[in-house]
Amino acid sequence: MRKTLAFLLTMLSAGLFLACDGNTAADPVPSSRWLIISPSSASMYVGDEYEINPKFSDDEAKDFDYEWTVSDSSVLTISEDNNSSIIVRGEKPGSAVVKVECPGETKRLSATVNFTVLEVPPAEPVPLRILAIGNSFSQDAVEQYLWNLFDEAGEEVIIGNMYIGGCSLEKHWSNAENNSASYEYRKVVNGNKTNTKNYSLEMALADESWDYISLQQASDYSGMYDKYEPYLGNLIKYVQEHSSNPHMQLMFHQTWAYSKDSGHAAFPNYGKEQMVMYEGIVDASRRSMENHAEIKLLIPSGTAIQNGRTTSIGDEWDRDGYHLNTAYGRFAAACTWYETITGKDSRDNSWRPSSVSAEQAVIARTAAHNAVLNPYEVTDMSEL
Repeated sequence: MRKTLAFLLTMLSAGLFLACDGNTAADPVPSSRWLIISPSSASMYVGDEYEINPKFSDDEAKDFDYEWTVSDSSVLTISEDNNSSIIVRGEKPGSAVVKVECPGETKRLSATVNFTVLEVPPAEPVPLRILAIGNSFSQDAVEQYLWNLFDEAGEEVIIGNMYIGGCSLEKHWSNAENNSASYEYRKVVNGNKTNTKNYSLEMALADESWDYISLQQASDYSGMYDKYEPYLGNLIKYVQEHSSNPHMQLMFHQTWAYSKDSGHAAFPNYGKEQMVMYEGIVDASRRSMENHAEIKLLIPSGTAIQNGRTTSIGDEWDRDGYHLNTAYGRFAAACTWYETITGKDSRDNSWRPSSVSAEQAVIARTAAHNAVLNPYEVTDMSEL
């Protein structure tokens, strides 16, 4: 950033006055010859540049030889010297004096400008912005506890969820294609959640400059890759075209298999076998990542829950056979999102919901951590 010091044209308002002539020492210095530099002090931030341009009484005075010096070159340096003007640059916080002289045979007159260099003020923190395009499974994962985990880590975050219960990739694409305002837009800001109805994907994508945007399949088809395309590919292009953030990263949310005794109408698609469904989910999420290089992150919530099922909690991770337990189930999914996005070990984040015991929190965090490390296979956690 370059700033120019103001230079006044009248003697009365001058901060500094300097007369200099090219005559011999015996010759008088013409009283009509002068230069003016004003103001006599200024401040700048580290990295800033200031241009000092004296005002001369005539061209002859301007053409004399001038020398510019700085009292402390560690604080202030001359980045450009044009003889009758200079550009100085702030290097570190402190004070320094800039001096100009016209060293000739005549009486030496000099002038100074006092500079204060200030530390650059810290920028206002920019919150991380995360948008899920999903359904009730994204509701379980991001709406309750994810904000708290970021808050505990000292990171500001805005979380959005475009919600339609049971919404599939095919339905999401149809809504995008027709600009259908059929979503509930759930948004968490400063820990407070709002719910706005009749929202479209286009509206949500324009609402914030999202850093991360996730896509997911409905649980009915989560383990059936033939139900993913072409809708996933179409949605990827749509999101990229409507995102205002050139650095946005796409994510795929891997959902979880139903409980072993689930009564969900889609469970027969998997022979009512939990591991058949889980393995189908793993296969579909792996293929989604392999076939779409645009997707940068996989959020392995499905593997996190399956990991948890190997512990003393057993198959009690849901509340109705498919939606997550509102305490440690949702907490495990939130930990998986947190660790995937930040790269920080969720086991090091000490926050937990009051409804989750210390033992359950350890299990949930560890299940999430192991899932991020090995997203396509179950980690045996029977020791927990």
